[in-house]
Amino acid sequence: MGEIMNIHALIDEMAIRLGAMFFAKYFRDGRDSAPLATHLQATAYGELLGLSDMPDELEMEVDTAAGRLTAVVRRERWRGSDAPAVIYHHGASEIPYDYGFSRIFPADDARCRRLNLFAVRAPWHSSRADFAHGNADLQRWMAMLAASVTLLELLVSALRTEGVGTIALSGSSLGGFVTNLHHVFYDSADLYLPMLAGLAMDEAFLDSIYARAVVRLDEEERQLIRRLLNFSDEFSRCDSDHVFPLLARYDRILTWKRQSASYGGLAVQTLEKGHTTGAIAYDDLRDHVFRNLDGLGDREDSTV
Repeated sequence: MGEIMNIHALIDEMAIRLGAMFFAKYFRDGRDSAPLATHLQATAYGELLGLSDMPDELEMEVDTAAGRLTAVVRRERWRGSDAPAVIYHHGASEIPYDYGFSRIFPADDARCRRLNLFAVRAPWHSSRADFAHGNADLQRWMAMLAASVTLLELLVSALRTEGVGTIALSGSSLGGFVTNLHHVFYDSADLYLPMLAGLAMDEAFLDSIYARAVVRLDEEERQLIRRLLNFSDEFSRCDSDHVFPLLARYDRILTWKRQSASYGGLAVQTLEKGHTTGAIAYDDLRDHVFRNLDGLGDREDSTV
């Protein structure tokens, strides 16, 4: 088992070392921001019209505290109001945004074909240059989170209007965080399936190997990021019986120990992978979604 752990951990280590060498640092241009709740109040989309006749991919402008940004809604499949719906959010810097989505939910999978299936693209994910601009400033990063959470709520509301009875939100890494944040701030979906993330986004930027991708921070800046990007306390005040997390045991970016603790004792399901290898374990991620969507989720800690 130790050898397997080293392989998964080493892949995470190598991926971050290489990325830190070649990509511009996070928050290099600005390290101050209002809290997410304030950003959410400043975030507004236009109306999302009927889902049954919307384009397959729809760009949506959103007003935020960081200016007007662009997000995307992709309607992969519409089966009608009698079918359950899954809305998926991608990971950070995942470009194209639907790379993992199309592999977790392949068109030839019978289980996927029975869903109303949607994906969203966060602001700052149209290109590598776009992402580099977005991650350069903490304010822009927080605005992105608010835009994604608000877009999920807009979609949930539209699905309710269409009469859809079961709505599940899911996502991997950044998408797992956004899934959890929607639960904390709106909790209007029926099922939350966050993968490879918890409530402690601050760990990535401050404590894990991913911190190598962040500009050097002074102690005041570190404490601000800690306050802005840790939502464990807010989660602890929620009723989370409908949240089924999946974490990776050997994750070096969002560690199992820290992220599982952020769920405050909620049972987590565990992949025997790291962050990088977990993100491409598409069959396991798909099984996590459908095991819980079909009501077979385990309320005890379990290994996948």
